[in-house]
Amino acid sequence: MGVKHFMLGKEIIMRDLTALDLDAKSCEQVFDIMGARFLEKGYVNERYLPTIKEREAQYPTALPVEPYPIAIPHTMADAILKPFIAPVRLKNTVEWGDMSDPDNKFDVKLVCMLVFKDPGEHIELLQILMHNFQKSEWVNPLFSAKTEDEFFEAFNSMEWAHE
Repeated sequence: MGVKHFMLGKEIIMRDLTALDLDAKSCEQVFDIMGARFLEKGYVNERYLPTIKEREAQYPTALPVEPYPIAIPHTMADAILKPFIAPVRLKNTVEWGDMSDPDNKFDVKLVCMLVFKDPGEHIELLQILMHNFQKSEWVNPLFSAKTEDEFFEAFNSMEWAHE
């Protein structure tokens, strides 16, 4: 089958958008806090916040990955100035809608905010993330990291590949 080469590399995992123990009470608050940071740093335009909230309401993004559910929110290209992944660990879990059943909720503590322009990149990034989130040796350090640097390094150590 050979190695698959991706359009985007790990350079899109942004240290300056990494957040550890973000204090948010809901997924909307996560979007408000992180969206303001994305906007201020020039990664997105003012359409980002309304479109990510609208999309999340229609198509929730929490996944029941073992041992911990994760959320992978993403939005449309017209809100995006440059592609990135922002790894976020929340201080406390927040309720997040299930991707396969919007009425179901998961308690999510790990949020991987994906921002990309090309729909093909989205599928690829999801496959890479799913491949890694199923590996406890990669996930556990994300929960045990004590500093933002440690958290970023742990996240960045993912295998940039999928099955």
